[in-house]
Amino acid sequence: MATRPTPEHFMDLALVLAREAAAAGEVPVGAVLASSAGDVIARGRNRSVEISPLRHAEVEALEAALAREDRWTLGGATLYVTAEPCLMCLGAMVQARIGGLVFGCPEPRFGGVALLQGLWKEGRYPHRFPVAGGLRDAEARDLLQGFFRERRAALPGTA
Repeated sequence: MATRPTPEHFMDLALVLAREAAAAGEVPVGAVLASSAGDVIARGRNRSVEISPLRHAEVEALEAALAREDRWTLGGATLYVTAEPCLMCLGAMVQARIGGLVFGCPEPRFGGVALLQGLWKEGRYPHRFPVAGGLRDAEARDLLQGFFRERRAALPGTA
């Protein structure tokens, strides 16, 4: 009997995608969407430089899953993403009716989870889903900080 994958397993897969994004010169964020049965439905990584500023890892995974599943909602599926999602991505999650969100590290500049939860408390956005943060926090944070440290070091006059 096969064992069901753990949340850590899905976040580890998302971290691999984040490293791929960094290697491609993108902000290192990866996302994996898992079904309620524990299967990987879709994956995504940031492609904001490569394709469009709208091509965040979460959007990549959501769109791939919606196309694969040939439907417009993803109820029951949990999205694992290495960094706290921005407001755009959270809006996409609400529209896709995901079943849950697990993220790695908080994103103090662009993360929008607290704002979304505030909107839920106000009675906006009738679709709600559980949110958990901090899974593989240190690995995700180190990846982001290392990426931006290297970017800053490469700037002229910062040696």
